[in-house]
Amino acid sequence: MKISAGLSSVLLLAGLAAFGAGCSRGADDDAAEDGSKIVGDAPGAPRLCAAVRGNGHYIVTHFASLARIVEHYGVVDGIAGGSSGSLTTFVYDSVLANPAVASCGGAKECGDAARAARVSLALKSIEGYGLAVASSEEGVAIGNLVGVAAKLKQEVDARGIAALASTDTASAAAQLREVLEIPEVRSLVNPEVLAMLGDAEHLEYNVKEIHTSIATLGAFSVDDNRLFFRPGVLSWDALALLFGRVADFYAGYGADGDAQAAWLDACAEASVGKEWAEAAALPMPSGGTCGEAFGKLASDYRAAARASGEAPRRLGETIGAPSALRKVVSTSVLEGGAVASYEKARAAYLSGAHAAGDVPFDVAFDDIKFGYWGARADLAALAADGAGFGDLKTKKMTSLGDATWKEILTASPAEPGLSRFVELPDGRISAGGWSDLAPTLVLKNMGCERVVYVTREGDESGFATKIAKHLGMSEAEWQKLYDLGDAQSSYNVSLESADAVWCTSWNSFGDLQQREMAADSWRAPLETRDGFAGIRALAPYANTTPRTGKVGCTPGLSGGATYPR
Repeated sequence: MKISAGLSSVLLLAGLAAFGAGCSRGADDDAAEDGSKIVGDAPGAPRLCAAVRGNGHYIVTHFASLARIVEHYGVVDGIAGGSSGSLTTFVYDSVLANPAVASCGGAKECGDAARAARVSLALKSIEGYGLAVASSEEGVAIGNLVGVAAKLKQEVDARGIAALASTDTASAAAQLREVLEIPEVRSLVNPEVLAMLGDAEHLEYNVKEIHTSIATLGAFSVDDNRLFFRPGVLSWDALALLFGRVADFYAGYGADGDAQAAWLDACAEASVGKEWAEAAALPMPSGGTCGEAFGKLASDYRAAARASGEAPRRLGETIGAPSALRKVVSTSVLEGGAVASYEKARAAYLSGAHAAGDVPFDVAFDDIKFGYWGARADLAALAADGAGFGDLKTKKMTSLGDATWKEILTASPAEPGLSRFVELPDGRISAGGWSDLAPTLVLKNMGCERVVYVTREGDESGFATKIAKHLGMSEAEWQKLYDLGDAQSSYNVSLESADAVWCTSWNSFGDLQQREMAADSWRAPLETRDGFAGIRALAPYANTTPRTGKVGCTPGLSGGATYPR
């Protein structure tokens, strides 16, 4: 089974929070009143940017890749991503926000290499955080959500709910309620699913839909368009709260800042060149190991956060707030007539009038846009297309403004199969972050000096292209967007525009091979282009090449993907 790009969110989705329904601010709201400075703009152009491909529960590969890139080429100061890439952006931004990352030995400002070592170790330690809080809700959400999905499926199969639903609806509904009460999942269950089990009028229909939601949880499956309307079994608000706690820890909110700084002082520079397992085994001068010291930091923070009962601060902050990181996050967006069409189709779905196959849903692909959240100046740069790409992906750009991280993380990672489409505060509808999985062009338009594309070998995601087809994409539009055999397609132009490509093989691993895929990403080949020449490396990276010869990493190569039928 493959887990979708959304379970990426789910998977490392340790949270958003109950901060309320974050409001999207208008395009001009983050300008200073005197017009002098745009909030959220970092001074000057970003030196090194990372375009991050969303990849579902394989999100551990993002942190391994970024940790290695930072160690060799310095701190990444610009980033773009969607789907699970939105979570990666959120966590990375949180790491850079922590004062302990920038200060060495107390008040002394770190040099470039020392700061890079601290950022890298923080990224590696995300694996350790999951282990340190393994018995808490975060531990389940960060480290074992794939296991939770498997447990749900096993329970459903063992109870024979699929067959029971056809003969005894009431018993099938009771069995589903019991499944949703298992300890690993009960706090994460979507209230919409529980409401469906309480709807006596449509109970037979709803039981079958909930069973399907569990059976296909996180799978790359777009057999029909019902997953656009079917509630996901897991609650994004509950998952959000958990992930917000993780982000607060890495930002230093509510954590022991002095202890974090002391841990980084003792372990960061010694851990350069080492993966987390090796870094965790390093001795601390005060006794014990770096892993043990980190585990205490995480568990102490977790206990204090739980005792306080306070919602995570990071989720209430906006993406365009002042930061050391320039960033945009993407999602697909229904606008214009597509909004009314979706509302009509969802009402038809909920009525039970269409018990199988596609729900009638008349939508024009012109009304499907590729939306981005960010600071005002960055969104304006994307809309202006100053680099002159002129491709279809760039033309479909629409601004979503400067929203809270809660709003962003309840929409971009919530992809079909994990969630129905998500209503945005401004009346538009998010269809998930599959729309721009190669976000190099937006970073170039933001003025990044050099862009590294963190991806995997292979053609464009069949999951993404099938969703786009169900949303009205024609074969001609597929060719303009995703066809690697077309030199002018957005995907190929995105590859060509990267100054370097971090070319992993994460799709070659099974769902539970998290350490193996992280190790692969740590050692991935780096395909460098002319634009990467002259970058000041902190240390040479041995596995570089001018051409990997891999589809999806080297421009001009195609794996033979065709328009989805």
